[in-house]
Amino acid sequence: MNAPDRAASRQDIDLVSFVDEARRDAQHAFNFLRDTGTLSASLTFHVSHRIPGHDRLLTIRFPSPWETDRSPRISVSAFSDHPESVLNETRLDADTVIHAHTPYLAAWSLAHKPFPILYVAAQRHLLAREIPNHLERTRSVLEVVRERLDTQPELAPPPALLESNGGANFWGRGIVKTAQLILLIEEAARFQAIAAQIGGAQPYTPGAIELQWSRTGLLDKALAYKG
Repeated sequence: MNAPDRAASRQDIDLVSFVDEARRDAQHAFNFLRDTGTLSASLTFHVSHRIPGHDRLLTIRFPSPWETDRSPRISVSAFSDHPESVLNETRLDADTVIHAHTPYLAAWSLAHKPFPILYVAAQRHLLAREIPNHLERTRSVLEVVRERLDTQPELAPPPALLESNGGANFWGRGIVKTAQLILLIEEAARFQAIAAQIGGAQPYTPGAIELQWSRTGLLDKALAYKG
């Protein structure tokens, strides 16, 4: 085997190993979201993950609960063949998109309202203060997010976009970390729904949100935004 062939072989092996590790991460993420009741009964959970160093997009789709084959479906395609992917927006600093349906966030989606984050366990990990709602479904997620970033630079880039009358698209760095944010944001939506029965979730008291950001190293970045 000559040198170029050996290099290509190493590249193929690295790619195979990466896909296998990503599959394990996706299965772990699916399991803890399902087991914590974060996912809806339909168990809708689909992962798109950009493979670093390659023009490749890894897609992992998990089966519906009524399907007898419980193994996720895995495919790899050219990332350049997906110009509509929100991962093309570099300002989001994301390599992973997860489409999921979660019960309480779906309620906000159905109400056609953005979701304000008023729960510190979620907010301490996020610069954004709300999750917008994708109401103009004739426009792509990428187009809607780019317009928000262009017209409202004083707001932190959102970590997700509610899908009007449906689930949501979430993005971040890494499959597991993105799934962790899904759990926390859905937990926020659940607790805020409970709080609505006793007067509603209230804005953060002075210093509360700054304290949370200081615990995760986000305070300096957060202060660059107005809301």
